Amino acid sequence: MLNLSDFDLSGRRALVTGGSDGLGRQFSEALLDAGASVVICSRRKDSLEETAAELAAKFPGRISFQVCDVTEKSDVDRLGVSVGHIDILVNNAGLAHRAKWDVEQSEEWRKIMVLNLESPFWLSQKFMPSMIAQGWGRVINISSICGVSILNPDLYPGLGADMPSYFASKHGLVGLTKFLATQVAEFGVTVNAICPGLFDSPANRVVFQPGPLLDAVSKATPARRIGTDRELRTALLFLAAPGSSFVTGQSLVVDGGWTTW
Repeated sequence: MLNLSDFDLSGRRALVTGGSDGLGRQFSEALLDAGASVVICSRRKDSLEETAAELAAKFPGRISFQVCDVTEKSDVDRLGVSVGHIDILVNNAGLAHRAKWDVEQSEEWRKIMVLNLESPFWLSQKFMPSMIAQGWGRVINISSICGVSILNPDLYPGLGADMPSYFASKHGLVGLTKFLATQVAEFGVTVNAICPGLFDSPANRVVFQPGPLLDAVSKATPARRIGTDRELRTALLFLAAPGSSFVTGQSLVVDGGWTTW
């Protein structure tokens, strides 16, 4: 028998990093729709204020924001104090850097590693103890299909795959997800990753205009299209839901079957 309370997040509190735009905003709105209250954070105060105001009009009293650079450990420590206890942590903030492997510089490599891999670890260290103490929690790391596979640039004219730091960081995040899951599962805390494929978004619309690249990507995907924000929101809510308590250490690939070929 389906129990809808297995998907109800009323009374739960979530933190979404990079929550003011892109996937982070979509994830924040999905959690609010499910009844949670949400704290969004990013480095840009103006973007946070705008997003929080727009979401507050629809979800009064359940959205707030904190300015935080999650690549700075001191900022993460301060965030932990100012936010306090949360039930759901969505490690969404991340970037890619394009450079050929033989010219990639350590400084740029390090920036991507800190943002995509170290900061989710710092945030987990900061917020998981209170989840353990209450016997319930959800950590959801946003990885990528680039965390479970490598793009074949020959299949995607104009897209390229010169992102060694991105591939390494997202593969690392999948590994971190598995490790942390084993450490906290007995305490009622789950740790999982979402690995999105190629999706429609304001940022991606510049790349996936109708034309050869979009046609090539669609042809290489069994679903014959790129994904929609609704399909990612549903994946997030499944992993955040009370009813997913026996799912941990997993990487949920949402890619229309792309990684099966």
